[in-house]
Amino acid sequence: MSTLYISDLDGTLLKSDETTSEYTEKVINHFIENGEYFSYATARSIFTASKVAEGIHTNIPVIVYNGSFLLDADGKMLLSNFFDKEIYDVLNDLFMKDIYPIVYTFIDDKEKFSYIPKLCTDGMKRFLDTRKGDVRINEVKTTEELKNGSIFYLACIDTAEKLEPFYLKYKDTFNKTGYRHH
Repeated sequence: MSTLYISDLDGTLLKSDETTSEYTEKVINHFIENGEYFSYATARSIFTASKVAEGIHTNIPVIVYNGSFLLDADGKMLLSNFFDKEIYDVLNDLFMKDIYPIVYTFIDDKEKFSYIPKLCTDGMKRFLDTRKGDVRINEVKTTEELKNGSIFYLACIDTAEKLEPFYLKYKDTFNKTGYRHH
């Protein structure tokens, strides 16, 4: 009987420099070559996950964006979870408290992450600096533009004091009903 191993990437499989060690790659690839199964579940996108895990030759689906998508070994989407229209109320609620997330969407069948440059926090700027040249970048000017497309992920990068009330308010809502399954 085969065993399925699933790991997170950041803080688990990756070293502090966001790479896998030769030893880790050797052990995991040995598992796979011997009929075992290995995958990862991560908050990362497939773009950044596949870069940091390129030495691991998983041949089964991977989970990205904290469960928003299940992708096969070739990157084909097997399962997608998008927010329903209630996400617009959440966004308006965030905007009223001066929180402007990075909004991940599909616009015209292309994955994008949208943000308003002039409203970025220092933390957002640091994150965005790591994404320079990314084809998914979509700078917008208004909060209404942040609502374009099919939304599947929000990244709110701000102070704990500003974010905690929203976490407490919405954590149970979207764990139970926030996604549409396709």
